[in-house]
Amino acid sequence: MSMTGAKSADEILGLEFDWLASDADGYVALFSTAGGGYAPDEFLRDTDAHDAAIDAVLASPASTVARFAPELPPGLKNMWRMVAERGLFAFDSDPHGGPYRVVAAPVDPIRIVDLPRGVIDIAGRLKLRQVRFVGQPVITMELLQERG
Repeated sequence: MSMTGAKSADEILGLEFDWLASDADGYVALFSTAGGGYAPDEFLRDTDAHDAAIDAVLASPASTVARFAPELPPGLKNMWRMVAERGLFAFDSDPHGGPYRVVAAPVDPIRIVDLPRGVIDIAGRLKLRQVRFVGQPVITMELLQERG
C-alpha cells in the first residue's frame, strides 16, 4: 500500500479536501473540509485513494436528481450537485472548523453496494454506524469520532 497520499491534520488545514464515508443505512456521502472541517485519520492515511474514488463516482452516469443543492456561479463545477445526481449526500464544513452541514441530497440515494468496487472499498473504510445521512442536517466532529 502506497503512503504517498498520507497527510497530517496540520498539512490539510486551510485547504479544501474531500472524503467519502458510509452510514448506518449503507448510504454514502461526500464530505468537504472547506479548509477547517474535521478529517478522520482513516481519510488522512490515504487522501489520494479518496480523490480517486470521488473521481470514479463523478465519472459514472447520473442515476437520480438532486433533491436540493447550492447554486454556484456559472463556470464553477458544482461537485455537490454532481454527487447528489449520482445518489450520494454531500456535507460541507467551514474554514473555522464548524460541524458538517448537508448541502446536497439525492432524491434516490444509492447504497454502497451499488457503487463501483473501488468506491465501495474507500467509503466502507469510514463506516459511521451512529450516523444516518437521511434526515441528519448537521454532523458534528463528536459524531464523526464515535466509531463504535
